Amino acid sequence: MTREEVLERLRSARAGFDARVAHVPDAAFERPVPGGTHSPKQLVWHVIAYDRLMVDRLRAARDGQTTAFDRDRFGWEAFNDRTWAEGLVHDSDTVRTTAAEVFESLLAEVDRLSDEELAGPMGLSARLDPAWLDGRALWELIGIDGFDHYPMHFGALDAAAIGRES
Repeated sequence: MTREEVLERLRSARAGFDARVAHVPDAAFERPVPGGTHSPKQLVWHVIAYDRLMVDRLRAARDGQTTAFDRDRFGWEAFNDRTWAEGLVHDSDTVRTTAAEVFESLLAEVDRLSDEELAGPMGLSARLDPAWLDGRALWELIGIDGFDHYPMHFGALDAAAIGRES
């Protein structure tokens, strides 16, 4: 997948996510979604955490720093548990603002990649932690943690928006 295709998929999937977040009223933003255990605010913070992790990985690789993060060593379950808890402590405005800022940073970092770096271990992608890549191309991991991840939360956000109307 080319850089332009990755950027388009990120923008498209994120537009769907952001549209759903926008339909959740303020009163429902901090309450668990109907039938769920996490609030829309926590869902957004969870997405922020994955976007930020990708940004941090790409910047660290570019700067020659370690790209081994706890997410890779201790598993996604522990990482998710931490992000759900972190989402509770931030106010709604901060969460919304941070989400937009971190996503823009992600787009900027992906835009700096070449098609070759996205496709295989060369340049920056050769410096990424193999535990994260797990034998996959960088574009695939951006999909798993980004454009394929956002839609996983569409149902919960839709339920939060519908729950407010009933």
